[in-house]
Amino acid sequence: MEQEIYTLIRQRATCRSFRSDPISDEVIGRLLDAGCKSPSSCGFQSISIIKVTDEGKRKRLAELSRHQHFIAVAPVSLVFCVDYHRMLQILRREPAPFRGPQQFHSLWMGIVDAAICAQTIVLAAEFEGLGSCYNGNVLNTIDQLSQLLELPEYVCPAIMLTLGWPKVRHKQPPKYPASLLVHENQYQVRGDDAVYSAYRKQNRYQKLPPKPEWVAACCEAGRAIHGEAYAQRIREDIEKKAFLGSYQYWLGCYYADEPGYLDFSGYQNYMRQQGFTWLEGKETDI
Repeated sequence: MEQEIYTLIRQRATCRSFRSDPISDEVIGRLLDAGCKSPSSCGFQSISIIKVTDEGKRKRLAELSRHQHFIAVAPVSLVFCVDYHRMLQILRREPAPFRGPQQFHSLWMGIVDAAICAQTIVLAAEFEGLGSCYNGNVLNTIDQLSQLLELPEYVCPAIMLTLGWPKVRHKQPPKYPASLLVHENQYQVRGDDAVYSAYRKQNRYQKLPPKPEWVAACCEAGRAIHGEAYAQRIREDIEKKAFLGSYQYWLGCYYADEPGYLDFSGYQNYMRQQGFTWLEGKETDI
């Protein structure tokens, strides 16, 4: 029995193919209750979970997530938010010094709390036989997401999790071993050859064909960031290997910016709108 949790962890794999069957109130209730038992900074639980079951809103979430259709098919998506709105409601009754929205570390810890809660739900969902998929794409359009969910001031989305009954069960893809990720007492820098060898072993199944449009997109992205010589290095590497590596495809092709995505100034404006002013380096009274 004591090994069951490790079996769940080893078997868990991201699911992107769901049945539309609903999740019962009893099951979703158990998942959310488990998430709400998660540890949090200072024990404040400065997060909220928006459970999205409405068909129209699920379709809109899919549109905001690079049009990933499975989000509209799955019966539930959970949007985990950093939430200082609720804290301020309490502080109106029980006054205490508070500068959370003006402090970067408070936002950081709120995001960590949201991620801990989400991962607790992922493991509980795995135990229930459900599949799950994390989604950060919605953060590219965080302003539109906030409008869709009617988030008040001092609430900010951190991550989204889609849940449902999987059509098929997939094996967990290869992961880096602990020997690469874990450092004893201090950071131990590994040699380039060892790191690249581990990267290729982890991504041995991701050898994307060198389609001309993918190669061109990757080279163009490299050129825009690092210059012409770097773009040429990318092209030569792809031609030598005869495939695109994982980083080359995902960073150079799939995750290209799309119309409507926020840039840095857009995120600044969004944060101001929601009451988070840490980007401005000011700590003001709320």
